Amino acid sequence: MKIIKRLSEHKFLLLAILWTVAITVASLVSMSSLPRVKIVGNDKIIHFVFYFVFVILWGLANKKSYFKIKNDWSIVLFAIVYGIIIEVLQGVLTKTRQADIYDALANSSGAVVGFVSLYCMKNKIFNKFF
Repeated sequence: MKIIKRLSEHKFLLLAILWTVAITVASLVSMSSLPRVKIVGNDKIIHFVFYFVFVILWGLANKKSYFKIKNDWSIVLFAIVYGIIIEVLQGVLTKTRQADIYDALANSSGAVVGFVSLYCMKNKIFNKFF
């Protein structure tokens, strides 16, 4: 069982790193040359989902966080700060993007809901398998 847990941690770590890089690239690289995709609803949903998944993946990757809430809160705090930094960098470094407080709020909301989901998931699912 420890081997399965260890392999899962490494997979989640790789996924978490790749997801973080994807968020950074998607947020800071100009996509003006790509065809526009009409998003049904609002782009805030995309921001919410990005940071929801961010917290889930980093929470699963952090082996010390399986049953320690404070580590998961550290991940949430990092996600919120990271989202704010990305928004500021969009306003400073890019010409095609601008900083938006509502994007930062959507990022933060996704991180908090991700934490709640992660907590529920760990207590119900992980206790069975790990």
